[in-house]
Amino acid sequence: MKFGAMNHPSRDFVKEIKVIGEMGFDYVDFTVEGPKALPEDIEKRIDEVKDTLSSYSLDVVGHTAWFLQLAHPYDSIRRAYLEEALKALDVLAKLGAYKVTYHPFLMVSSAYRRQPYRTKLLELMASSFRALSRRASDLGAVVMVENLDGGKIWSLEEYKFIVEEGEAYFHLDVGHANLNSEKLRVEEFLKTFTPGSKLIHVHVSDNVGGSAAKGWDLHLPLGAGRIDWVKVFKLLRSYGYDETVTLEVFSKDRDYLKLSLEKARRFA
Repeated sequence: MKFGAMNHPSRDFVKEIKVIGEMGFDYVDFTVEGPKALPEDIEKRIDEVKDTLSSYSLDVVGHTAWFLQLAHPYDSIRRAYLEEALKALDVLAKLGAYKVTYHPFLMVSSAYRRQPYRTKLLELMASSFRALSRRASDLGAVVMVENLDGGKIWSLEEYKFIVEEGEAYFHLDVGHANLNSEKLRVEEFLKTFTPGSKLIHVHVSDNVGGSAAKGWDLHLPLGAGRIDWVKVFKLLRSYGYDETVTLEVFSKDRDYLKLSLEKARRFA
């Protein structure tokens, strides 16, 4: 497995690359997201970013803002989100990103989450991913769909629909698979998306599980929450996963990120 880390979108992205490089990661999971890593901000410093990546021999995997509503029911708003998603893809391709994550995020009234509207939103989501996937193909990259939780926001079958109809791949966020669920649902995702075929990227970070009331997506260091990481990496190996694994750990003390990398390499 190759291990990477993500730049914090509220910090200077060149400084973040240096921190990640000095810790000995294999790649940067470069997130194009405000407030400090907008596409236009990166464009202005593109040569500086490339030089810094090169100086640490870091590869690039792409990540985008989680709040892009690619299935918004209002056409003009959905098109605006898609335009921003494409801008992020273009700048990531310039940095050499060969796979890029998007989130099937949705913030609508509860009425839209019921039929017949839900099916329509699912189709809109797949349509947006299809547009992104085709642009990515032209740029020599692929697009990935990241799970938002353990299967409540979208079911596993709905994720499968978005991946297949969106001509995309799957990105398993282990921390998310522990949310809105009575148990960690990593194996269910592994059974649904074959590693190496559809599953090509993994995020890891710890949390206490459950719902937003219990802390939600905390991005804790490995071992600081309730996830059994020895079991998680054993499952990944048993299903033949040997791709990129990003440590999405955002502790203020960066020593915890380095410690998480040491643990992940040991567990893998």
